[in-house]
Amino acid sequence: MNLLGKLDYGDRVIIPVNPKGRFAKKIGKELKQPWRVDGLIAHFSHDDDDYDPKLLLNEKEGFVDEPRNRLKGKTVYLVASHHSWNPSLLFERICHTASLCLENGAEKVNLVWTNVRLSGNHLRPGTGNKFTPKDIEKYDGKSLSTTRIAKRFKAEGISKVLTLHTHSKNIVEAFGEVYFGDIERGKECFIDLPVAPIVAHYLYSSGKIKNSGKDAVFISTDEGSKDLGVDIMKNLQNLDPSLKDISWIQFGKRRDPQTGVLKEIFETEKSENYTGIEGKDKFIFDDIVRSFSSMYGVIDKLGGKNYTMFATHAHLTGDSQNLLRSDKIKEIIFTNTMTSNLENPYYEYQLFPKTTVIKVGKYLANAIPNIVEDGNDPDSFYTAKSPSDINIISKLYDLRREFNSNNG
Repeated sequence: MNLLGKLDYGDRVIIPVNPKGRFAKKIGKELKQPWRVDGLIAHFSHDDDDYDPKLLLNEKEGFVDEPRNRLKGKTVYLVASHHSWNPSLLFERICHTASLCLENGAEKVNLVWTNVRLSGNHLRPGTGNKFTPKDIEKYDGKSLSTTRIAKRFKAEGISKVLTLHTHSKNIVEAFGEVYFGDIERGKECFIDLPVAPIVAHYLYSSGKIKNSGKDAVFISTDEGSKDLGVDIMKNLQNLDPSLKDISWIQFGKRRDPQTGVLKEIFETEKSENYTGIEGKDKFIFDDIVRSFSSMYGVIDKLGGKNYTMFATHAHLTGDSQNLLRSDKIKEIIFTNTMTSNLENPYYEYQLFPKTTVIKVGKYLANAIPNIVEDGNDPDSFYTAKSPSDINIISKLYDLRREFNSNNG
């Protein structure tokens, strides 16, 4: 896909929030930023962990030679990802760096956050919201992080947020309410890229779905992941209209309202052509996972082997790694939004032979000019529409390591 956009290369500045800034480097390279990303800011932290970053723009060509105003005329894109799972700390660093850039003359600050998440409390706020008994049980006495994120980002001067497959659509509505007083306008400031087109492309191009799809069953752990599974199926069928016979089944789950511990998993819905899982290639989807307990609970309930698991955002704990070693699981697929997973020696040697990592840096870079700046709708812009999109979507991602059944 062509890079559209409204800014010249020199007017757009990519600045990392994380010290290593791998996503920022990738985005800067894809967008041909004329400056080294890691040479624009120093991430100082004092002995008491006080974060004290400093812009390094003095005497750099292309910036205004005026102290405290060197970003004049620039649109800044801060890039943040969870190098380790400490979302509250990353949130504070994002806000600090946004303020820093505006104080130093930036015309506008946008944020690319690969996985927007502070907690699971993503219920939409507002007078139009009707709390169900289940909502009250879950959220009574809690802070709704959707509201908190939106209010803080607006206060710190962040104009737009770009992310990939957020944990809850409610956060988009919260941003609309906080930024514009209208939940319908959330997409104007909170851009949620669909992950389904690139997952569908990977499954199709690697030959995972065959024989009109009749040998494949898509499994969702809850209502939210059903939407993901349906979107992947639609993209697959647009890439290859013959894949019309994929079946699906959806589960529900009940957690302890105090501890969040999974208590119960139960079947809620299935497609008319669902005939069970025996002899089928089983694909189980979720948006964000830490323990993998929901996925593995569904696998235990259904039985069988040859499961392919996909999660957009995967934070791999010790418990989850033990579950993933099971011989019931043939392949694990996740994106690289949680970079710490790729540096865990245990995971590298114990689980990587059956893992595929979809690297989304190109996708995020492509969305900056095409979606953030040019205003295209991300779903209609990126969703596969015909077999001719196969080559186009292939340019939006890389694979760190493609699964090979000979690897185990």
